[in-house]
Amino acid sequence: MSEDRATPPHGLIDRVGDAISHICLAIAAVSLLCIVAINGLNVAARYVFNKPFSWGEELMLFLMILSVFAGAIAVTWRNMHIRIDTFIERAPPAARRVAMVVGSLVAIGALVTVAHTSARVAMLLYGFDQRSDALNAPSWIPQSFVAIGLGTISLMMAIKLVQALMRAPTPTPEDRP
Repeated sequence: MSEDRATPPHGLIDRVGDAISHICLAIAAVSLLCIVAINGLNVAARYVFNKPFSWGEELMLFLMILSVFAGAIAVTWRNMHIRIDTFIERAPPAARRVAMVVGSLVAIGALVTVAHTSARVAMLLYGFDQRSDALNAPSWIPQSFVAIGLGTISLMMAIKLVQALMRAPTPTPEDRP
């Protein structure tokens, strides 16, 4: 039985990554549905009962931050992010591989730096017991969405990079003599 070369074997790491991706998409979807519900209820409360929710905008903002970072994790794992790779696609395989490695390492470095700084900010907010204005909720919670999201994205990118480096490059028809 021959194995399809276009589809790499789906190992444990891929299954875990896929599961995390699905969970993150579900979190993003539920967050967006909650935003729509809060917004709709707030419109009714404002215009029908003349009593809008004072906390509505703040909670919708927190949920939007959660949905953006949860969705970004799934996009990273599925390699569906927007990129302009016209020059890379036209480069020889060795140059493409080097560009992929360098680009991934630069992105991982930047993400880890921002995630670390964001985690430190979240810890400071936790230590000071900083609270949001309208909800009176701990401010470290939405700040931690940023740190967790960026940290997870950098981990996913590192896993994808290692997987790509472990695969032997397959020559394209143009590369063959």
